[in-house]
Amino acid sequence: MNKILIIDGYTDEPAGLGVPPYINVYPRLIAGAVWSVKKDASITYWTVDQYRRNPSGFFKQAMESDLVVVIAGMEVPGRYIGGKPMSFKELEYLAIRLRNKDLVLTGPAARFGFGTGGGASAYSTRLLKRYFKEIVIGDVELYFKELLTMGFEKADPRRLREDYSTADEAFLKGSKIVRQHPNFGRNLIVEIETFRGCPRWITGGCSFCIEPRYGRPVTRTPESIIREIGELYSLGVRHVRIGKQPDILVYGSRQIESEEFPKPSPETLEKVFKGIRNTAPGLRTIHIDNVNPGTIAKHPEESLKALKIILNYHTPGDVAALGVESFDEKVIKSNNLKAAPDEVMEALRLINRVGRVKGWNGLPHLLPGINLLYGLPGETRETFRINEEFLNKIMQEGLLVRRLNIRKVSILENTPLCLRSRQVYANLAKHEQLYRVHRVRVMRLFDREMLKKVVPEGVLLPYLYVEKSGKRMSLARFPGSYPIAVKLNSSLPKFSIVSGIVRKHSSKSVLAEPI
Repeated sequence: MNKILIIDGYTDEPAGLGVPPYINVYPRLIAGAVWSVKKDASITYWTVDQYRRNPSGFFKQAMESDLVVVIAGMEVPGRYIGGKPMSFKELEYLAIRLRNKDLVLTGPAARFGFGTGGGASAYSTRLLKRYFKEIVIGDVELYFKELLTMGFEKADPRRLREDYSTADEAFLKGSKIVRQHPNFGRNLIVEIETFRGCPRWITGGCSFCIEPRYGRPVTRTPESIIREIGELYSLGVRHVRIGKQPDILVYGSRQIESEEFPKPSPETLEKVFKGIRNTAPGLRTIHIDNVNPGTIAKHPEESLKALKIILNYHTPGDVAALGVESFDEKVIKSNNLKAAPDEVMEALRLINRVGRVKGWNGLPHLLPGINLLYGLPGETRETFRINEEFLNKIMQEGLLVRRLNIRKVSILENTPLCLRSRQVYANLAKHEQLYRVHRVRVMRLFDREMLKKVVPEGVLLPYLYVEKSGKRMSLARFPGSYPIAVKLNSSLPKFSIVSGIVRKHSSKSVLAEPI
């Protein structure tokens, strides 16, 4: 296999994002595994958006390749500015056109089904098998290393890593694939993995979530993470997110394999973040993603130390995404969610205590993010009232929240929720009208008022990348975690860098005057 083509249909998982301007770990692991066996292999990387703009060029190159690899899996429902994920119809069409080629499916879609958005079940992997020579449900670096050495018949698509030795080599050797991403040299954000799996695997984890299904957590060493970021930095990467894990606070904890809520290890986090800054001093963005509110509630002292360490080395405008899902205790119990309502409030208070101070870019250093998920077993009409009650409590206490996501749950294969899909559909149908009213009311009464507090009128927002440009309006954002959408009342070239002064607020964006 001398010529390999990778098409990235984009991925979104509870831990890990791969929709532009993000690039997830899969392209690097696949390319690195191939290059670790065959140094002179030609690997071409396409995004699904590039494919849409030039399908004839893509299919010409695909037909000339020895192997075509598809990365897909939108397991978390969302809306995106930087790119449009591959649809199932597009996957079908692509597979049919390439039916005479060796076609391999990777990414979370291969293991948990092809997600189609909130309120729906993923397309089963059984439906996908007819389109692909192989579906890799194990770890991609192990499979592609075996494929290049032993061929299709002996390569095991089910193997899961027991340590990071092969993955660390693949991360280093595959890092140069980022140069082929259309956002490279601009606002490309590289997702960095610290560990795989969820500590809550020992109790099953949240009913809908895929992360506990990987089993016992496997952790990378600080040195390997620092080496990878150093390599990316030497290639020209300037934005990274330490986001490919379910809870950054417990990275390096000695209890990560044995306790549902491990005690954070601030010393290990200090080693990683300090090492990143020393190795890549010119990084413009260092952000995080997931934080478990249960960790903060059960280990407040260690969590406080860990958060302070992150604040010492990161970039302002950071977001600690808390997987709250619901404030209704019936829903929490029925789905084995992470934290009770009072514990979530304690986590919000602690993050605000250290993170709400503003940084050089006009944004608070670190704020919490909240997800509310609907359709879960245990949900009643009362759930909507309870959630609104707690959102009002947050406002009354003067706590800041960077963003609130309200969405319907996605039913994925190999999760406990998959066995209760009838209950989910019944809830969604019964509460559809209530869900719509609730969503609009929250946007008006919570989202808009909170955004006014986070970025008040008159604040200067520097270093914004223009991501969309129209005749009279442009849309720009910071590179980073859950960046604020900034609308500018002038037409600006895509990828240009601009500053803006906030003039007005809507529920999900601000209007700024470009300067």
